[in-house]
Amino acid sequence: MTNDNTFALQFNKDICTQCGICADSCTFGAIQFNEYPEIDINNCRLCGTCVQACPATALTMKEAPKQTTPTCLTPTHGIWVLAETQDGTLAPVCKELLGKAQELSQKLNQKVEAILVGNNIKHLASELAAYGAQRIHLLESETLETYIEENYARVIADLAEALHPEILLVGATTKGRGLSARLASLLKTGLTADCTELNIDPETRLLHQIRPAFGGNLMATIITPDRRPQMASVRPGIMQAIEADFNKTGEIIQHDISDFVADKRIHRISESKEQSNGISLNNSRIIVSVGRGVKNPETVRQIRQWAQQIGAVVAGSRAAVEAGLIEPQMQIGQTGHVVSPDIYIAIGISGQIQHTSGIGGAKKIIAINSDASAPIFNIADYGWVITAEEAVKRLLTNTI
Repeated sequence: MTNDNTFALQFNKDICTQCGICADSCTFGAIQFNEYPEIDINNCRLCGTCVQACPATALTMKEAPKQTTPTCLTPTHGIWVLAETQDGTLAPVCKELLGKAQELSQKLNQKVEAILVGNNIKHLASELAAYGAQRIHLLESETLETYIEENYARVIADLAEALHPEILLVGATTKGRGLSARLASLLKTGLTADCTELNIDPETRLLHQIRPAFGGNLMATIITPDRRPQMASVRPGIMQAIEADFNKTGEIIQHDISDFVADKRIHRISESKEQSNGISLNNSRIIVSVGRGVKNPETVRQIRQWAQQIGAVVAGSRAAVEAGLIEPQMQIGQTGHVVSPDIYIAIGISGQIQHTSGIGGAKKIIAINSDASAPIFNIADYGWVITAEEAVKRLLTNTI
């Protein structure tokens, strides 16, 4: 029995002693013991604990042969990137995904293609070409003037079903998270959300979709061997956008969607824009981030004061957000933003993987923490063992 394409958990009934130790050892509840062990492949994590526990060696873990071609028979073509727009401009994550798509295309010898959906957006096609799209699929309609997830998903799914892309990449933004899940359901394919890396297996030519799992304690590599397109969403700030070349041109295909019928269950009643403070973590050169070690709002106020002096943006860990010290939209980490600043200054942050998974792209990390054994010092370029209160006092008075 197997639940992925790499390893198989195998059971030999002939040598099983029916002791039940395997069921007792499984922490995921994947083994139910009746007369013999019954393994639920949906709950099994292939951790190998039951294999080690079995005294009769009736359970074994063996590498399964790699599948080189999907079982779907329809030929597939193209690495597609969903071009998300914001107020008539391309979202930064779109440019980042096009950069990664170009890297993948060299390994698969496939074209990089973008899907542009909305109304009066044709002018963005030249920018998509500048960032690497060789072909742009334009889906323009007054019906798509307002972003309604059901309508966008249906029109994109119709196009994908007609043209059969090999890979479809989506930004894991507020819009992209819901849209990608809906698309995967419509296309009856798999989706790996919040990937931190994408690679092509040179033997199978399958997309390796890599993301943190089990609270960030390990990295999972996920594949979609049997369905197309292979779908993945990627958080903004993870991939590296290439430099735009506006001398490049791409083939623009304007698809006729005049017969597209919008979802009649959903109507726009009104639309309003929420005012923000104008701060963008994704484009910030210096970020000062506070964590659990910062105990009170007054210290945060002083940190903001110092950050303003050095031209930095103030953010925080999940603990700081939950304590009410930092706004939720300024959270960094596995459940927040992924950032790549020139300088990242962590004040009172212990450095657990749930947070550090969001700062891997930082060029320099400076850690300030009163605990000399804090994990943050293992990844920091510079460290200062001191309390947050004393540190900010000295920083404000330039008495380091």
